[in-house]
Amino acid sequence: MALALISPELKKASRPELAVFFHHCVRSGLDPFARQIYMIGRKNKGRDREENPITWTIQTGIDGFRTIAHRAAERTGERISYEDTVYYAADGTTSDVWLADEPPAAVKVTVLRGTSRFPLVARWAEFAPEHWDNKQGKYVVAAMWKQMPAHMLRKCAEAGSLRMAAPQDLSGVYADEEMEQADAEVVAGEAKEASSRLRAAAGLDDAHSEAESNAEVEESGAPTPKKSRPKPATEASTQSEGSKRPRRRTASKRAENKAADGGGGD
Repeated sequence: MALALISPELKKASRPELAVFFHHCVRSGLDPFARQIYMIGRKNKGRDREENPITWTIQTGIDGFRTIAHRAAERTGERISYEDTVYYAADGTTSDVWLADEPPAAVKVTVLRGTSRFPLVARWAEFAPEHWDNKQGKYVVAAMWKQMPAHMLRKCAEAGSLRMAAPQDLSGVYADEEMEQADAEVVAGEAKEASSRLRAAAGLDDAHSEAESNAEVEESGAPTPKKSRPKPATEASTQSEGSKRPRRRTASKRAENKAADGGGGD
């Protein structure tokens, strides 16, 4: 009953996985019932998917990351601070503020704990989640990432930097923004599997695979293989086949043989 209050999905988790989750709750001081920290299950695509069909990830928001890191630093008499955020364009130029309409190619956040620096660079290609849009017929960036690209990517960089600054407290915990691409990949994989099942039920798999192979051959520039057809019989082959057949005796030939036999008996 208590697990259902946190998340109905937790009923599928094993006891060891639940023990790890609640250990993180106690260690971080975050309340799972207040949704400050939670554990999300995703379909396992690895080699051990038969033994472990679900992969569990402990997640929290960026505010939870900041709270945990500051508490960890206070225990040792240190404090958490930041250097200026650096935004990178595709050509490598940097700026302190991102004003362009297109998303930044990368963002660097550097967390300071005591006298130590913990810089981390998050690349757009590695974190931006995409999903299939049926109306547009193509993959598009998630709504929040399209609306606030620099802000969302900065959260990923900050979460990774805070994890390096407080590894004992944040190891194994991920920010929501870090895992959005994984969620998009799971959805895309499930949609692809569902499409494959529908095509198989409609008997379209063979035709689809043949079309794909022909397309690959066309792209490679190689000639498309044609189905072999039976070769027509040539004149020589017809004559050779006819020579193998037994010849029919004509009527005149039979008469000559009969007369020869009669003459020999007299």
